[in-house]
Amino acid sequence: MAISIEVLNTGDITAETSFLVKYRTPGTPVSVCSNAFLLRGLSVGPVLVDTGFRSREIMASIGMAATDPREGTLEVQLHARGLRLGDIAAIIHTHLHMDHAGKDDLFPDSTQIVVARRELEIGCGGSGGGGYPLADMKHLLGRVWRPDAIRLLEAEDGDTVEIMPGVAVEHAGGHTEGSLNVLVETNDGLARICGDVFYNLDHQLRQPFDEILVAEPHISGNTAMSERSERRAMKRAVRGCKWLLPSHDAPGRLQAGKLVGRVSGNVVPEVH
Repeated sequence: MAISIEVLNTGDITAETSFLVKYRTPGTPVSVCSNAFLLRGLSVGPVLVDTGFRSREIMASIGMAATDPREGTLEVQLHARGLRLGDIAAIIHTHLHMDHAGKDDLFPDSTQIVVARRELEIGCGGSGGGGYPLADMKHLLGRVWRPDAIRLLEAEDGDTVEIMPGVAVEHAGGHTEGSLNVLVETNDGLARICGDVFYNLDHQLRQPFDEILVAEPHISGNTAMSERSERRAMKRAVRGCKWLLPSHDAPGRLQAGKLVGRVSGNVVPEVH
């Protein structure tokens, strides 16, 4: 089974650099991509990881400017690849922040949503604040009462759960209490889709901003967990994988936990 991962741009978001990399040039705005990931080559059919934000207006509600996807809506991008929304077998969520779960309601119930139970509890319980918009959470909560429309995972620290052959998730921690990493077995080794555990691979991993300790990644300015938990999540994310795919940066190729290259296009592994 040859599984490939295609990076889909779901829009761009303007954030402060110190939001992405803690203490780095505060007050300086920067535009970053917001990625979803299309897994192809699976026996069950194509699978998406995350779906992007609902609208520019919903991002503005928390003070973040956003632009529409460069290559058209998610539906248009799937159509360009010969796919309809209903062809997607499942959507796996790294977490449920507004820039990751905003387009779920476009998909029929036959597209099963996979998410950590704890993440849904946070989103629907109100403790996550404005990052979990009402419209997104109402749709996901409604799926709980519809047969086979959602799969809730009990992933705790150290757990790895196989979702289908070649794809598993593990509890990530760090960014939110219910964050998951998605593990994909490619023909070039293990790829880890890490959500917002990393925001910027250059300044958090390759040359960590303002760090002097050996193999010490630099944390972001946006985490619901402790700084220690975030550092632990970041160190675990680089362990044992050839590819690291964050949601707001280009994928990176790793060797022994170090960033040694970037993808040249939008497919992981690179097609030679």
